[in-house]
Amino acid sequence: MRTRIGLLAGVLFTGLALACFSLLYTSQARTEKPAHEQIPSTITGTTTKPAATTAHSAWRVGAPVTFEKLTIFPVITDEPAATDDFITLDEGLRAGTVTVTEISSSPRTVRPVAPPNPRNQRAQQNQIPNQVAQISDGARVNTLALTNKSGRKLILIAGEMVIGGKQDRIVGHDCIVASSDTPVPLDVFCVEHGRWSGSSLSFGQSSRSESVTVSGEASGYGVMASPKVREKAQAKKQQTEVWDEVSKMVQENRVATATGDLKSVYEDRRVNSSLESYERAFKDNVTGANVVGVVVAVGGKIISADVFASPRLFRAYWPKMLRSYALEAINATASKQTVGARAAEAFLARVEGEKAASGQEGVYRLTEHQSEKGASFELESAAKAAPVLLHFNRVNKQ
Repeated sequence: MRTRIGLLAGVLFTGLALACFSLLYTSQARTEKPAHEQIPSTITGTTTKPAATTAHSAWRVGAPVTFEKLTIFPVITDEPAATDDFITLDEGLRAGTVTVTEISSSPRTVRPVAPPNPRNQRAQQNQIPNQVAQISDGARVNTLALTNKSGRKLILIAGEMVIGGKQDRIVGHDCIVASSDTPVPLDVFCVEHGRWSGSSLSFGQSSRSESVTVSGEASGYGVMASPKVREKAQAKKQQTEVWDEVSKMVQENRVATATGDLKSVYEDRRVNSSLESYERAFKDNVTGANVVGVVVAVGGKIISADVFASPRLFRAYWPKMLRSYALEAINATASKQTVGARAAEAFLARVEGEKAASGQEGVYRLTEHQSEKGASFELESAAKAAPVLLHFNRVNKQ
C-alpha cells in the first residue's frame, strides 16, 4: 500500500514539475520576440542591423553625419547589384547620346512609353495631368520628347532638372527608357512659371560645371529639385503645387528672378555660399565602397530617403542630391530634437498605404505606396532575369 502511494506521489510530483516548466517556457516565448522582430541596437560604430520591414533586407544604416540643420545617415549594403547596363541622365546629356527636346521639335513620331491600361484605373489616375496640355506652337508644358541612343538603359529619377527649351522642367517620376532611335514622351513638371519662349527647343544640364569623380572618371553634374518640390511632383502630381513650392523657395531665399525659376535659386551667389558650406561638410564623409544611399533629416525631422542598387549609381547622383538636401536645410527651422538610428531604419520601410503600379512591360515597374503622412516609390528593372530594385525613394508629406 505504502509503495503504491509512493509511486503515485512521485508521478504527481513529476507531472507538476513538467507543467511548471512548460508554463515557464511558454511565458518566456510570449515575452521574447523573434530575432527578426527585436529592435536593433542604436549606432555605436559604423553600422547597425536593419529593421525587418526595410524595402531591401541587405540594407543597414551607418553612423550619421551632421552639419548645422542637416543630418545624413548613409545606407550600406554588402550585396550591391550589377548596374553597368544603365546610364544616368547627366551621363547621357554630357555624352550627347541622350537628347531632350520640346515635343513639337521632335523630327520623328513620339511613341508612348507605357500605353494606358484600362484594367488599372489607379495607374491611369496617377499619370501626370497636362494642366496646359498644348500651346499654340504644339509644345506641351508637362511632356517633352526624349531619345536615348546610348546603347544602354537610361534611368530617370523624379526631380532631375533639364534646363532650356521654352521653360525649365523636372522629371515627373522614376522610369527607365530603353535605347532606341525613336523619341518617347517624358512626363515632366515646369519649374519656371514665368517663361514660355526660347531660341532653342533643346535641353541640357544646368550651368553647374564643377567636376566630381564617378567610377574613376571626372564628370560634371546637373541639378536635382529639393525634396519638397520632388514630393509635390511625384506624390501630389499637381503642376500648381510644384509652382507654389518653387515660388516659396524663391521667396524664402530672397532670390531675384524674372521668371520664378528654380535654377536661379541654385545660382544665387549668397545661396551658393551656404550650399558650398554643406558640401564641404558632407561630400567626402558620406561615401564608401558599400554606400548605396542616404536617409536625410532636416531640422530634427526625417524628410527623405534615396537608396540605389549599387555604389556606382549612388555616387553618380550624390553630388546633386546633396545640394538639394542642403537647399532644403538652409531656411529650415532648427529643432533641438535629434534623429536616432531606429528612426532612420524605420524610414527605409515602404509606406503602409494605398498601392499603385505603373511601368512598361519588359523595361521597368514603378510601385508606389501613399498615405496621408508619406509616400514611397520603388523603381525596378523588368528584364527577363530577376527584377532589380534600382531606386527606392521615400518622402515625408508632412
